[in-house]
Amino acid sequence: MGAPRKAIALLVTCGALAGTAGCGGDDETTAAQSQPATESTTATAEPTDTIDIADFKYDPETVTVKAGSEVTWTNSDEAAHTATADDSSFDTGDLDQGDSKSVTFDKPGTFTYYCRFHPFMKASVEVR
Repeated sequence: MGAPRKAIALLVTCGALAGTAGCGGDDETTAAQSQPATESTTATAEPTDTIDIADFKYDPETVTVKAGSEVTWTNSDEAAHTATADDSSFDTGDLDQGDSKSVTFDKPGTFTYYCRFHPFMKASVEVR
């Protein structure tokens, strides 16, 4: 085998052995580079706690959160909207375009809500 082929073979071998001693370089650096990214744990991600108001709809229509969670509504529409609980347990007040309002949900249950200006807009927050 000629010198260039040996160098390629050595590089391939060191690439396969990343994180082990003997391939040159700092062992801590190569070990850290071979670790999987921790941000890819979407299976354990928290449920959605933000709701966008756009095109006269709440998106998503239903969110599920843990008790004690805060849910935030943001109005992306040109028209003003609200998120008003059917049982009067919460009300974001008037949200103009770009406005946001958060509500903390302490008790489990399903909380349905609507827009006071546009009663056909309906959605819910499920608290577990």
